[in-house]
Amino acid sequence: MNSRMAWDRLTPPERGGDVSQRVPLRVATLRRLSVDELVVEDDDLPQADGATLFWLERRNPGWEAWAARIVGADATPWLVAAQRLHLVRPDPALLSLIGLDAGPRNATITTCGSPRAVEPVPRQLACICRERSLDAVYRAAEEGWRTVDAVKRRTGAIFGECQGRRCRARIAERLDLDPSDPRAQITPRPPLVPVPASVLAAFAGV
Repeated sequence: MNSRMAWDRLTPPERGGDVSQRVPLRVATLRRLSVDELVVEDDDLPQADGATLFWLERRNPGWEAWAARIVGADATPWLVAAQRLHLVRPDPALLSLIGLDAGPRNATITTCGSPRAVEPVPRQLACICRERSLDAVYRAAEEGWRTVDAVKRRTGAIFGECQGRRCRARIAERLDLDPSDPRAQITPRPPLVPVPASVLAAFAGV
């Protein structure tokens, strides 16, 4: 299992520092793969050299997955077509995106295992990525922003790299919302994790 969390795996080299010293990302030609059953394990695709999934769409028939693997300054984009999905330790954001967080399971999808635990958020923070405080959440609630999606827009929380994986439940709790309450949810949108624009460009015309 990749030791880095999914939202860190597609980080290009040298994000900060002197711009003139940054190493440009070298993006390979898009690789294509077709399989009967695509395994998604902890947001990665073992059948596609461990590439990290960032986009998944229902196709007729089957599914289409967009993924990439970045090692140093080299990026390899993957486009994978599959008839079925097998999700191992599925990310809640992925389940929400494809509609498996509510209602009956799709006949083309099987799941097993619980998602990997994420690091705890420091006690005084609501959002670790954007460093938004719990006080900001309480102030937003006092102003009438009473859903997680509304607080997200009011405070900027949940807009960071992890896309709410670490902080959504904490914010819901501070709003006295049960995690299953629709008001405790956020609208899932791809990409599932941050991805460099140069990698996205490899999928132009797909």
